[in-house]
Amino acid sequence: MTKRLQANGTRLFSCSIFILGISLLLSGVAIAAEATVSGELRQWHKITLTLDGPHASEDGDVNPFLDYRMQVTFQHAASGLTYVVPGYFAADGDAANTSATSGNRWRAHLAPDHPGKWTYEVSFREGADIGISDVDSAGSPVPAVDGLSGTLQIQETNKSGRDFRSKGRLNYVGKHHLQFAGSGEFFLKAGADAPENFLAYEDFDGDFKSDGHKDNLVKDWAPHVQDWMPGDPSWQDGKGKGIIGAVNYLASQGLNAFSFLTLNIDGDDRNVFPYTNYDERARIDCSRMDQWEIVFAHGTHRGMHLHFKTQEAENVNLLDDGNMGPQRKLYYREIIARFAHHLALNWNLGEEVGLGHKVSTQKKTDWAEYFWTHDPYQHPIVIHNGNNHFDLLGDASALTGFSLQTNRADFSQVHGATLNYIRRSDEAGKPWVVACDEPGDAQHSLVPDTEDPTRDNARKNALWGNIMAGGAGVEWYFGYKHAHSDLTCEDYRVRQKMWEQSRIAIDFFTEHEIPFWNMKNADSKIDDKNAYCLCDPGTLYIVFAKKANSATLDLSDVTGTFEVQWFNPRDGGPLLTGSTQIVQGGGKVSLGNPPSDPGHDWLAVVRRSESSGKDHSQVSEKGSPENTWVLRAVINFEAVASDPFVPSYKDSVRRALAINAAKYQSQFAAAETEFKGDAGVYDLVLTSLTETDGESTYRIFVAEKKIDEVQNPESVRDYEAIQHRFDAVSLKPGDTIRIEFNSASNGKVPEGDAYAFSRGRWRSLTILVPGANAPANN
Repeated sequence: MTKRLQANGTRLFSCSIFILGISLLLSGVAIAAEATVSGELRQWHKITLTLDGPHASEDGDVNPFLDYRMQVTFQHAASGLTYVVPGYFAADGDAANTSATSGNRWRAHLAPDHPGKWTYEVSFREGADIGISDVDSAGSPVPAVDGLSGTLQIQETNKSGRDFRSKGRLNYVGKHHLQFAGSGEFFLKAGADAPENFLAYEDFDGDFKSDGHKDNLVKDWAPHVQDWMPGDPSWQDGKGKGIIGAVNYLASQGLNAFSFLTLNIDGDDRNVFPYTNYDERARIDCSRMDQWEIVFAHGTHRGMHLHFKTQEAENVNLLDDGNMGPQRKLYYREIIARFAHHLALNWNLGEEVGLGHKVSTQKKTDWAEYFWTHDPYQHPIVIHNGNNHFDLLGDASALTGFSLQTNRADFSQVHGATLNYIRRSDEAGKPWVVACDEPGDAQHSLVPDTEDPTRDNARKNALWGNIMAGGAGVEWYFGYKHAHSDLTCEDYRVRQKMWEQSRIAIDFFTEHEIPFWNMKNADSKIDDKNAYCLCDPGTLYIVFAKKANSATLDLSDVTGTFEVQWFNPRDGGPLLTGSTQIVQGGGKVSLGNPPSDPGHDWLAVVRRSESSGKDHSQVSEKGSPENTWVLRAVINFEAVASDPFVPSYKDSVRRALAINAAKYQSQFAAAETEFKGDAGVYDLVLTSLTETDGESTYRIFVAEKKIDEVQNPESVRDYEAIQHRFDAVSLKPGDTIRIEFNSASNGKVPEGDAYAFSRGRWRSLTILVPGANAPANN
């Protein structure tokens, strides 16, 4: 079972470790067993294990991609975490710079989840087609390298900001949005889906540039050479500056994703593939793959999600007629081995799958299953619609999401189509992460700024249409009938206006602490068909009105006071006050007018007021039993700011109260609320969050009388919600309820010269009638 953990960061240095073995003669070639570990030995960083193994060549009689199999088992004993990572042939180990096609270097990558001691052991076997065999005992061991082992001492990450190494691996967590394993943040994406032939680049090795197959579409990315900065990577005396600069530009605009095909031998471009030439299917171009890796690594460092579109529509039956035969297994294994260590990526099973090229359900499920069972990190898996792929919902496949394409130039399908897949996936019991990765139509879609300076339809219908449906964000496609198209674009600047408006959308949720991952679409609460609603019932409502002069909101099912503020999605900025500042629950309410330009699009942010929130007699949640109240730690409780308690803070990402454990260790904080329900006997349920670095203690007091105390269980997962129940507690109006919570260390997670501490995070207290079940995921 793959488990993902989080830990905090400090300092480290790069190092290499050498493990020497014996020499022997294999197939006439002497092997001196040696392993080198390179890279910064830090949590979430790329760590590379390189072996001096059998000498081989890309085009040798012994196929190094099929006839050898390298796998490395990495283990973290403290957590029980194990990764079996596929290795690959790396020619001379520096092929990106030397263009080498032969050598004796074999390589595997690890991105360790958390600090501490890791061990590794190499399995290295040879035999016909063993490279694509899943049978452990297949073939024969290569004695000099099979069984090599060693240890790694991993320190905390030292990264911050956009760099994904500060956030951790981006995981599917059973919700409609992905979550970073390190920081706990949820991810909302905005990026470029085009050009699809992003990797058709003249500075990459290979004869694809002159093989007579669409050579005119190969790019130089010259407009973005200016965006390359000193210290950025390149290869072979300055190659790569254009494509690295393109990634820099997208990141500088506040975008966080870009996509690319990795196989388009059949299709519109025909210049992107991992093989040594256009007609090859079993030999990988090592130097070109290493050059791709330089670009992908730079993207990870710049906070760019990598969208691997593994095949263009015309290629779905190219390898083994679409079956999981030797060609397809080799292709999938190679891209997993070389690139799966990146922290934020998804495997897209194919662009427009089923559109004009029939693909069976069995083939699609087999593709997904291969990625799920062979990618050690189990990255998200999506598919692009040619067919609707409803046959893959729920337990029918390993898919975790959907890559949506629409076909209307005004983007008007995006909201409804996103909602359709979200609702169907919920009904199937496995929520999908639904991004719109090609909004618009094939001919036009996101045209250059000069042709659409306002971006009204793209912003209103696509960007906010997806997000307000509960979607995971947007990647923009460039229509083929315009300059700088999906095949010809080499200058992202021509669409700068949409990059700005996309950044504004992402920043809105971050800067104003909008927990989109816990909100659901609620369009039924508004009468305007040209508006969308996203809500956390009873607490927060976001209304996107395309024309904001008649916005209303149905608050019939809640009571209390709500504050109304406005946000400008065209230009960004702070939350502003409009004509109506306060509304009351209990019926349909007018939100008034925004501060200006009511004929344009605005977002209304309707949030339960802090004072209203503390009156929990009015926040009974929909679907809960009568006389059941969910008291939110960050809304309904006040921190106790006096001795003997230390301060606490609001962890808005995890909706929890917490202690700054770097400053206050093994100490208690406290928070209080006043009970305003009816007198009686109730059961109380405290929802806390587990942490791998310590097991915090929680005490509950009512009217200064201690009810009980509990401790979090040991856990190998961070931020798992745990419910602690306290039965038959007498409460009367006016009683003060106090929760005390501490920071604690279990001495298992190193941090600097000592050990890390938990932060005592807790999320809610539920008050309910005796014997009733508490709502889940509070």
